[in-house]
Amino acid sequence: MSEETKREESKSKVRDDYRRYQGLMWTAIVAAVLIIIFYFCVQRYQGLLAGLSTLSMIFQPIIIGLVMAFLMNPIMKFLEEKLLPFFLKKTKNERRTKQRIRALTSVIALLLLLSIVFLFFAVVAPIFVETLNDLVRNVNEKVYNVLDWANDITKGRFKKQILGAKDDEKITYAINTAVGFIRSYFDLGEQEQVVNMVTRLGISIGRTVFNFFIGIVVSVYTLMSKEKFKAQIKKLLYGIFDPNWANVFVRIGRKTDDVFYGFIIGKIIDSIIIGVICYISMLIMQMPYAVLCSVIIGITNIIPVFGPYIGAVPTVIIIFVNNPMQGIYFLLFVLILQQIDGNIIGPKILGENTGLSSFWVVLAIVVGGGLFGVPGMIIGVPMMSVIYYICGEVATYLLQRRNLPTETEAYVDVREVDPVTNQLVPKDASDEKPKKHSRRNKKSEVTKEEKEADPEESEEP
Repeated sequence: MSEETKREESKSKVRDDYRRYQGLMWTAIVAAVLIIIFYFCVQRYQGLLAGLSTLSMIFQPIIIGLVMAFLMNPIMKFLEEKLLPFFLKKTKNERRTKQRIRALTSVIALLLLLSIVFLFFAVVAPIFVETLNDLVRNVNEKVYNVLDWANDITKGRFKKQILGAKDDEKITYAINTAVGFIRSYFDLGEQEQVVNMVTRLGISIGRTVFNFFIGIVVSVYTLMSKEKFKAQIKKLLYGIFDPNWANVFVRIGRKTDDVFYGFIIGKIIDSIIIGVICYISMLIMQMPYAVLCSVIIGITNIIPVFGPYIGAVPTVIIIFVNNPMQGIYFLLFVLILQQIDGNIIGPKILGENTGLSSFWVVLAIVVGGGLFGVPGMIIGVPMMSVIYYICGEVATYLLQRRNLPTETEAYVDVREVDPVTNQLVPKDASDEKPKKHSRRNKKSEVTKEEKEADPEESEEP
């Protein structure tokens, strides 16, 4: 072996050691930064929430615009696919035609979305107010009906107690207790506090309406320039990072887009179908408050897993106080409807967009709801799906570097991995523990084999 070859091997070894130690150094730095950030978030949790609340108020029009663009994009893409081929055949300036079609389809999608929102509030809001007024005005009568039904169903066994519960004073006391609980929960003890809350609510509604109109403009601009925004993000990624890492970020972005669109848009379509089925079924069964209950069932169905049960509670109570037997029938109907949705309608629409097991779905809903309320319960599942995908990709990359199987099924019956052969040892292998080989022993064995294979070289001084 020449001196030049030895020097090259020595330099290569130094470079490999440098890269390894550099990787360890950056890993330690990143871990330390993450630990510090986590500690800061835990210690300054209230301040962090206040800061996030302030930022959300500042960026509220942008958030509203992005959400609207997210909902309008499927409508715009559908219209664009139908109109663009027709107009491209009759024009010479392809670029200008595409821009005009994009503007036209964006405006049509915006008008459709606003029409749906307007019709929803125009139809549902009056019915909702009317239903609440009816329940408040006739609350005593409805309670009497429920108590009479309870007396009939028990065949008069608790007639004395039921007659005692029909006292107007007791009913009024129970209502006042419930109202007092609500007032204490929202800190509405004094009249001035009520006035302040109403004032703050009015200011908040006014600000939200103003931001909504700004969000409309933002949504149209976002749809008009979405390809340019994507190109700018890719340009930035490939300019900052190595192409391999940039490709990873681009793949994660595509996966995030597919998961969020597939889940949220699919959930909205699924909830609309469930609401329509509920409305038609209630009309057939001649149940009261069909529009109100169907809207509540449809909206709460957007929340995965717990949504159907959240929607079932108020709707069953509303129908039960009007007619107890119809309330029981409606409860059975909702349970059957949710089983049909969970086993037939939902899988047909959503498919396997999330790729999560039931455990991870429940965990995502609980954590997302605890951090961000109802919006967190909705976006928690697709967010968990993206995190699950990233962890899976990282695990696959590390396993491939160690020449280990990447399929999850391969590790179901594994007891351990043999550190010498790098092979999976199954559980049903012999109970005899494998002989432990240290790196030093392994190295000495390899050296011994090399000496036996080339005795002349080993005898050199």
